[in-house]
Amino acid sequence: MQIDLDRVLRSLPSILWTAGCNGEVDFASQRWFDYTGQRHADALGSAWQQAFHPRDLHALQERWQLLLISGTSGEFTARVRSVDRGFRLLSVQFGPIRDDGGKVVKWCAFASDTPNSLCSEDKRQIELSKLVASIPVPAIVTLPSGEIETANQLAHDDFGDGFAGFSRWDAPADRHSGESEHALVARNDGLLSSYNSEGRYRRGDGTYRWFNTLGVPVTDNEGHISRWLHLLIDIDEGKLAGDALRDCQRGARMLVDCIPCGIEALSPDGKTEFVNAYAAKYFGKSVAELRQTGLASFIHPQDLPRVLEAATLSTETGAPFDMEFRFLHSSGNYRWFHVRGSPLRDSSGNIVRWYAVHIDIDDQKRAEYALLQSDFNSKLTVNNIPAMAWSSRTDGAADFLSQYYLDYIGSSAPAAEGWQWASAVHPDDLPSLIEKWQVIMASGRSGEAEARIRRFDGEYRWFLFRGYPLRDSSSNIVKWYGVNTDIDDLKRAEANLSREKHLLEIIASGSPVREVLTALCKFVEESTTHCYCDIHPIDWSVPAIEYSVAPSLPAEYTEPIAGISLSGDGIPCAIAAREKIQVVAEDMDSDPRWQDTPVRIHVLKHGLRSVWSTPICARDGHVLGTLCVYQRQPAVPSPKHQNIIAHATHMASIAIERSRTEAALRRSETVLTEAQQLSSTGSFSWLVDTEKVFFSRELYRIFEYEQNEPMTVAKVRSRVHPEDLPLLSAQMARVRGGQSYIGYEIRLRMPDGRVKNVRTFGRVITHQDGQLECLAAVQDTTELRAADEALGRARAELAHVSRVSSLAVLTASIAHEVNQPLSGIITNANTCLRFLATDPPNIDSARETARRTIRDGNRAADVIVRLRALFSNREAEFEAVDLNAAVQEVLALLRGELQRGNVAVTTDLDTGLHRVLGDRIQLQQVIMNLVRNALDAMANVSDRLRRLSIKTAHLSNGQVRLSVRDSGGGFGPEGSGRIFDPFYTTKNDGMGIGLSVCRSIVQRHNGFLWANENREHGVTLAFSIPAYSEEADAQTG
Repeated sequence: MQIDLDRVLRSLPSILWTAGCNGEVDFASQRWFDYTGQRHADALGSAWQQAFHPRDLHALQERWQLLLISGTSGEFTARVRSVDRGFRLLSVQFGPIRDDGGKVVKWCAFASDTPNSLCSEDKRQIELSKLVASIPVPAIVTLPSGEIETANQLAHDDFGDGFAGFSRWDAPADRHSGESEHALVARNDGLLSSYNSEGRYRRGDGTYRWFNTLGVPVTDNEGHISRWLHLLIDIDEGKLAGDALRDCQRGARMLVDCIPCGIEALSPDGKTEFVNAYAAKYFGKSVAELRQTGLASFIHPQDLPRVLEAATLSTETGAPFDMEFRFLHSSGNYRWFHVRGSPLRDSSGNIVRWYAVHIDIDDQKRAEYALLQSDFNSKLTVNNIPAMAWSSRTDGAADFLSQYYLDYIGSSAPAAEGWQWASAVHPDDLPSLIEKWQVIMASGRSGEAEARIRRFDGEYRWFLFRGYPLRDSSSNIVKWYGVNTDIDDLKRAEANLSREKHLLEIIASGSPVREVLTALCKFVEESTTHCYCDIHPIDWSVPAIEYSVAPSLPAEYTEPIAGISLSGDGIPCAIAAREKIQVVAEDMDSDPRWQDTPVRIHVLKHGLRSVWSTPICARDGHVLGTLCVYQRQPAVPSPKHQNIIAHATHMASIAIERSRTEAALRRSETVLTEAQQLSSTGSFSWLVDTEKVFFSRELYRIFEYEQNEPMTVAKVRSRVHPEDLPLLSAQMARVRGGQSYIGYEIRLRMPDGRVKNVRTFGRVITHQDGQLECLAAVQDTTELRAADEALGRARAELAHVSRVSSLAVLTASIAHEVNQPLSGIITNANTCLRFLATDPPNIDSARETARRTIRDGNRAADVIVRLRALFSNREAEFEAVDLNAAVQEVLALLRGELQRGNVAVTTDLDTGLHRVLGDRIQLQQVIMNLVRNALDAMANVSDRLRRLSIKTAHLSNGQVRLSVRDSGGGFGPEGSGRIFDPFYTTKNDGMGIGLSVCRSIVQRHNGFLWANENREHGVTLAFSIPAYSEEADAQTG
């Protein structure tokens, strides 16, 4: 199969580049310039990247550098600025060109899109038409064949309406002498030489007039003459008058200045006499300066010798001058020019002047150089571009397939020629592809179709077929060119996106986690080929695999996996879970790590060979499970597999973590609900700014409202006891003011009149938007309050029992305290009688004796009153109590018992002691119990002094302390930890309630009771209670 490769490069509807090993572009096809509007010089090196969108440029450069380093084929998609200054998406593929030794010697790239923009030739034609229209003399543009292409209005005006009907430039000339301009053009075709002739032309009115015709060639990008510009200067009157002739010459000179190329007039000996404005501007000099200096100083030093030699030869022989050399531009840069000079002779054949035209061919030179470089690698470029390029005849039969195409399908050029290429198309796609191809050819327009092509290894992949027609100058289609682009990854991505969307819908719907993991396994299997997926959630409390989900594997494979321990190293998923790494077993049969493990037998038994285990990690890094992928042949995961596995493990972590979070939330809600019911505690949220109130289920029960009934502040207030509404209002005002929440107790009154006691506690939250929210718990303390009251009554009864039980012990002391005043009363009464029996009666002495009798009676009465108060069973009455006085009264009652026990009593009572808030009788009972406990502790002491010390003091924290110190035997081996326990006693006849009652009384007074063993002998029992204050009194009340 033979083909013109250069023609392929020019006609292939794609953008092509080649670059060196360093990534610098050394060739770009014309399609690129047409597409981007860049100049040839701007596309070489790294400058071609400037045409890409700034936001895509960084990723493009990174991708390009990665390909250069790796030496592999690749592609990228980026936005490119088109010639219309808009950005269009362009897909570009790169591939290396290697020598016989496999070394990369060059890079090539292509893109198959063709922009819709004006080509440079169209632009040049538009610019030429504008120039012709602006010329102030008749001007005509013809093709090299003589056909008239355009003319300005002055030409139409001079030659009349019939001018539009002429098809050739020599048609309007009824010449009497001379050679036609068409003949001159034909004779000079291919030679970039202007002509100058004179002749008579028939005007529109039928008259003939003399015209001086100046013909200038216009070249295309390749340096060939594409058109001729003919300027017609009316010299009819100049023939008759010299002045008119000079005017015409000046007009001609003005016209010459308008020509977009350099024009030079020289004397017969080659000295510069005139240059047009274009040349003067190029050299940056005036016409006078150039006439004086000439142009030799502007010629490149390397070109000057041969130019001077050729110029000398022309002036001596009269032969035309035709050379290419470099002129210095006013910017300091040299540019290539094609300079052609022709002599002007008089009627005798003598040279009277030379005319030269300077045509800028620098771009052409550069293009030629690039073309030479491109020609050197043209065959390599076409056959190594990383795309499936092809061409076909007009009947659709292929006449060329690139080497890349042939290598991909594993065929040779003869075997794929004609329609044989269709054998690589998937049988299911071939009919529709051929039908679409026939439609595209019939329409004569570019088109595309999709089909699967079999790769050399037998795998089918989706491709996008794009075909473009190639037309001749008559717009007839002579060939079709096209490129097949691999879109299999895009197809798979679209399918994966659809599957992923379905999977996310399953997760969002709250489906069971096993159902979600089953769908995820199917997602992995459908996204890959020849793979089986298995997901193992892990229970770390064991630790072991919780269960296995593998929809494509039999139950006898998955069931034994559930419950497998993760402690050993014989299971890939166990290692993956513990070490948080992917474990790849390429071949379970030959891998020595699994030779002696049960998992190897289990895997091989079911026809599996490779196992890839990947941990499924939560956001905090905790391993939730493992995802295993199996294949029935030895294999390792490819980058595509790794991408799918990473995506699947991420989705599995979402599903498992969400399932476990929801399960924990349900358990938490259940526990919270049960705990609220067991503790009779509800909760509420009060949005202060919106007055919205939300109750928990238990709080609905406490307030006895229907479940889910909308709650309002008004409904809450309606349940509060009227006497407690001020307290509720004060607390709500605190919350509205942003102050902290203070717990308080309040009463609720139910519709049937029942009263409930509730206790609230919570806190106030300020959200980011500044809104306040009160979160609080409400506990129904009705039953607790009743139990506390019952407990208080029981404690009071127990204290009374304790006091009464002490009565028998104190009988002797009580008798002693009562006998003393009674004996005094009797003695005083007898004395009074004796004083009254004297004669005369001793009235004064009798009166004094009667007073002592009254004193002793009151003393006995006080003893009885104190005993009745101490042993009475009455409600506690809190008042300001002087502990020093209470101590003295207790010691007075126990004086006899202390004397009989041979106990030395010392007191250290703080004279400035603050009073305390409490019940006087209960506090005296505590003091009495502590003193009697000390007496009992010293009953068996015989080797030392029995000493009892009572001390009161004011503490710095606002407390008042009273301590009782003895010199007894101490706690004993077990007494220190149980001394205050109810019914614990070390006495044979004791009840064990004395100190327990003391602790209850002290706690009721918001105080503390404790015991310390003395350093030498005995124990110190002490208690502290708050000093009296009006605030404390009000709070207690």
